[in-house]
This record gives sequence, C-alpha cells and structure tokens, in this order.
Amino acid sequence: MPQAESRAAAVAAARALLREEGAAAVTLKAVAARVGRTHANLLHHFGSAAGLHRALAESIAATVAASIGEAIGKRRRGEADVRHVVDAMFDAFRGEQVGELIGWIALTRQREALAPVTDTVAAILADFRADGDKRAMDQVILGLVLLAIGDSLVGPEIAAATGDDPSAVRDIAVAQVRALVGDD
Repeated sequence: MPQAESRAAAVAAARALLREEGAAAVTLKAVAARVGRTHANLLHHFGSAAGLHRALAESIAATVAASIGEAIGKRRRGEADVRHVVDAMFDAFRGEQVGELIGWIALTRQREALAPVTDTVAAILADFRADGDKRAMDQVILGLVLLAIGDSLVGPEIAAATGDDPSAVRDIAVAQVRALVGDD
C-alpha cells in the first residue's frame, strides 16, 4: 500500500476509534491493529503517537472547516441565517468529537498537536470577517468556538443538570453573535 494511502487508512482508523471509544483509545497499537499494520509501521508514518494525534487533528480540522465554511458561504449569499452557521459549527464539533480530542490533547500536554485546530480557528475567523468589516468578529469566533467545544464535550450532560434542552446553548450562541455584531 502506498505511503499516502497507508497514512490515510491510519487516520481513518483513528477517527473511528475516537468516535467509538474516545480519545484515550487512539493509540498507535490500536490503530495498527485496525489497519492490519505493525506499531513500527505507524511509527514510520507518523514518527510518534503525538504525530498520529496531530494528523488526526488535521483531518478533523479540515472536515470542521469545510462544514463551517459552507455555512458561512450560505449566510453570505442570503441562503441561511446566523442560527444556521451556529448549528453547522456545533454539529461539526459534536460530530467530530472536537471537544474530547482537544481536551485529551491538552491534558496529555501535546499542545503542538493543537496547531491544526488553532490554525483552523484563525482561518474560520478570516473567512467569517468580510473585507473592511470592523465588527468584533474575533470575539464572535472566540465565544462560538469555546461554546461549541464545551457543548461537544459535555453539552447534553450539563443541559440535563440545568434542566435545559440541549439546544439552549445554541440559542445562547446566537444571542451572543447578535449582541456582538448585530442581526445581519
């Protein structure tokens, strides 16, 4: 199997493990077993467990960025409202288990593996901010990303503890956007 295909298969297996068993299950040994490779083979492709985690973060960040970028494009064309963009962000973060991945990377002190995520946040901000726009889009993105991370990590549980519907945090996010930049 060519190197690019082998790396892609390993990253896909890591994503499946993340979804099925959580971030702690994403080990070189577990991924190697999923793709029928050896631990040494994965070390060759990624250099270390941190390298695998970074590749996983890059893959997830690309998926999330594409989803949010599509929603922003629809908003700009007048095909969607602020809630659509918020829903796209929260759905992408929850669907890709971004909160768990970020939390796990941070707790295991692999901060360098967060680079794809932080680069994606910067790209989303650049995409979100139209040329010449003086509104506080940096604060909008900061708030949305942190709310979406928390929601993807423990949103349903915290909503249940407060007696709120899990979508309440999305309502809060929409209100935050409107308070910071207006209704358009």
